[in-house]
Amino acid sequence: MDPKIKTPEEFYKDYVALFVPTNTGYNELKSMTKQFNTIFEKAWLVNSEETAKIVSAWVLGTKENRKLENRVAYDTYMQQHVETTSYIENMKSNPSFSKTMLARLLVDDFKNSFELDAKILANLVCIDRLIHGQAYSLEALYFESAGSLINRLRQSQTDWAFVINSLNKKVRNASSHLNFTYDSKKGLFIGKDVNRRTKNIESFQVTAEEFLLKTLPGQSNIIQSFIACGELLCMKNDSQIHAEALNVLN
Repeated sequence: MDPKIKTPEEFYKDYVALFVPTNTGYNELKSMTKQFNTIFEKAWLVNSEETAKIVSAWVLGTKENRKLENRVAYDTYMQQHVETTSYIENMKSNPSFSKTMLARLLVDDFKNSFELDAKILANLVCIDRLIHGQAYSLEALYFESAGSLINRLRQSQTDWAFVINSLNKKVRNASSHLNFTYDSKKGLFIGKDVNRRTKNIESFQVTAEEFLLKTLPGQSNIIQSFIACGELLCMKNDSQIHAEALNVLN
């Protein structure tokens, strides 16, 4: 999944770095990676060359359209994500840290991870259609909304629930329209979900614990596990290293 040709050993090193036991959602990340890999292996059996093209296109774009790449978006996400992580680390030694600032950083991290997940969905729909012998166009799917792509996966005979259930559209919609804020007094995230189709407005709350331990890790795990499985495909030509990589998930 990199423009440069890496050795299986180099891919393995990058792959292992994705799995940090101290990270929140570590076990869920391993579980999601297993589920992604099972589906990718099915696609590989149908057409290994096309599977590799679909997965690598997320980083490289296609031969016909390099602008379909998402490497720049990923680098932007990671820059902000590292800043948030650094703030969390620094606050451990600073009792006067701002909970409001932390909440703002976490909400931005959430929004960025959702947007990156949405870019992954187009590639997943291509994988799904490949498995089921259906025509697909990454360029056409690239411009579809996240909701449309989610519906495509929901209607598939392949079980994509592990991805769909990790995406919180309610929080995403609220945060994208400045309707999701942190109440420091209550220690809660307060949201307002506006449904323009039904003209309905629903207020909701998310505890800080749920946001930190479930909502946010669920979405970032989609990114990490998708990348991990792409690297697994790149290690398939070395059976020993590939087997060692799979053992990381146990």
